[in-house]
Amino acid sequence: MTRTPSTKTGRPADEDFLKQMLGRHKRLIVDRASQFGTSGLPSAEQLAQTVAFAPQDGSIWLCGQRMMLMQGSAFGSIRRELIEALGFDKARGLLTRIGWQAGARDAAQVSEQWPDGDDASLYSAGPRLHMLEGMVNVEVVRFEIDSGVGHFYSEFLWHNSLEDDEHIAAYGLGGEPACWMEIGYASGYASSLLGRLVVFRELECRSMGHPACRIVGKPADQWDDIDVDLAYLDPGDFLSRSTYASGTETRVAELEDADDSKPLVGISAAFVVATQLLHRVAPTQATVLLTGESGVGKELFARSLHQASSRQHLPLVALNCATLPENLVEAELFGVERGAFTGAERSRPGRFERAHGGTLFLDEIATLSLSAQSKILRALQEGEIERVGGTVPIRVDVRVIAATNLDLRREVEAGRFREDLFYRLNVFPIHLPPLRERREDIPLLMSYFLRHFTQRHGRRLAGFSTRLVNALLTYRFPGNIRELQNLIERGVISAGDGEVIDIVHLAEVGAPLMDTAIGLTPEGRLSAVERRDEVPDKVRAPACSMEEGSGAKAIHEPMLEGLQAFVSGSQRVLNTPLADIELHLVRLAMERSGGNITAAAQMLGMSRAQVSYRLKGS
Repeated sequence: MTRTPSTKTGRPADEDFLKQMLGRHKRLIVDRASQFGTSGLPSAEQLAQTVAFAPQDGSIWLCGQRMMLMQGSAFGSIRRELIEALGFDKARGLLTRIGWQAGARDAAQVSEQWPDGDDASLYSAGPRLHMLEGMVNVEVVRFEIDSGVGHFYSEFLWHNSLEDDEHIAAYGLGGEPACWMEIGYASGYASSLLGRLVVFRELECRSMGHPACRIVGKPADQWDDIDVDLAYLDPGDFLSRSTYASGTETRVAELEDADDSKPLVGISAAFVVATQLLHRVAPTQATVLLTGESGVGKELFARSLHQASSRQHLPLVALNCATLPENLVEAELFGVERGAFTGAERSRPGRFERAHGGTLFLDEIATLSLSAQSKILRALQEGEIERVGGTVPIRVDVRVIAATNLDLRREVEAGRFREDLFYRLNVFPIHLPPLRERREDIPLLMSYFLRHFTQRHGRRLAGFSTRLVNALLTYRFPGNIRELQNLIERGVISAGDGEVIDIVHLAEVGAPLMDTAIGLTPEGRLSAVERRDEVPDKVRAPACSMEEGSGAKAIHEPMLEGLQAFVSGSQRVLNTPLADIELHLVRLAMERSGGNITAAAQMLGMSRAQVSYRLKGS
């Protein structure tokens, strides 16, 4: 299919566009171990180490970025539909911009992965990553770079281009090159890495009948008619969409200062949804219910919500309800008058009074007794409280943020939580996702905690090893962000000054090391590594481990057979004591919950106290 060459012209890219488009990403993960051989290039083994597969989660990671595998024919179908819907020129521009962003992201990750590499060796990693990603086979023809004088020239032959294969299958041979996304990738990678606008052109292409694609890259100011190339980038439109403008990644980069006033870190879809809901409700006076597993950061979200509200200059008073004995709940929440009971030598305000005009954060609210729940409900409904031993109502203006790691609807159904209080608290619920559902945030959180703890403990460390990053990206994290934070702090303390934090520095005494993720061998095959953390609790709950084994094997086969025989009626007597069966189930739930008693109780439909009682009696 022959087409008339495009005469589309574009406007020159303005300085602001170039500055933002080419801005260097701040380093989030570094690995200063010996990484380059005598050739100055990352070896095949080193590149293979950047790939991690987590089939149990449906995730693939490359240099800390989530990737996906797609059939070449599916990519071809998308490409054809874009061309048919937009026309050749607009589709070419869109695919060029997509390629640019992919290349720029890879360049940022390579800079972070191999910070000690020179420009030449880091640049050479780009084509090899592009091959690893399955787009094209790259043959170097000529490559010159001299950062001192700003000289750059690169010439490649592309063989076996996926984009060419799909274009030729759909449209046959023509008069114009067709590796649009790959040209964008090469330009974006070189420009982002070198910090100046580099443009690649495809001078020969298989879709034009040539045996291979020949591409040449030079600084933009060394090409004639550069506006034609820039037209496909469409700087104005590109800048409004680009992650290198005022988008998510720019905000994340500001975390380098480890600013404790901005503790929320993340770019994943689940995290973004939660933060959007937070900022939507913050300016209002609505009651907010934060839900999520233990360790997901509910208190940090509550503090951020308060800081974003109109009450930010007034008190934020926090209370962990799980720490309150039943006989002190009323006094702690509502205060006491002098002489109200023995030992009450002076009057003191409770949490509601101390939070007057501000925000009251009630964490683990599901642990309160029904009696305490009724008193909180009255305070919320009436807007007034009475101190213990007092007779005068006290008006309070308090915004309540409640948090729980339990399903309150199930607690209501079980009769452990008041239905009227649930609806009073559930005005605006926000669910905070567990860390395993926001894995894109793990590298950012690692970087944040690394800076925080190196400053706190006065350490100087080189960063994280590649295998540790991959291991954490595919680890189940039963303890969520709190567990990751503790692991990084342990690594900061365990590693020596100037060392790279590796898996060995995170291992608990007496606990097995965390296995590395499933990755690629230098030959490109998947490594068959058995993951211990697919049943994550083996490392997490030593107090609950059993000599008989773990997981489903924890219940002896004779015990299981006897139970089945009793249930089916083939055996009149249950030979195993019921208490033993209960204990085995409790231990199994404790393993699966990573030692979290509350979560184990939820699995079994028991209360936390019931689980604790059985564990203490074992």
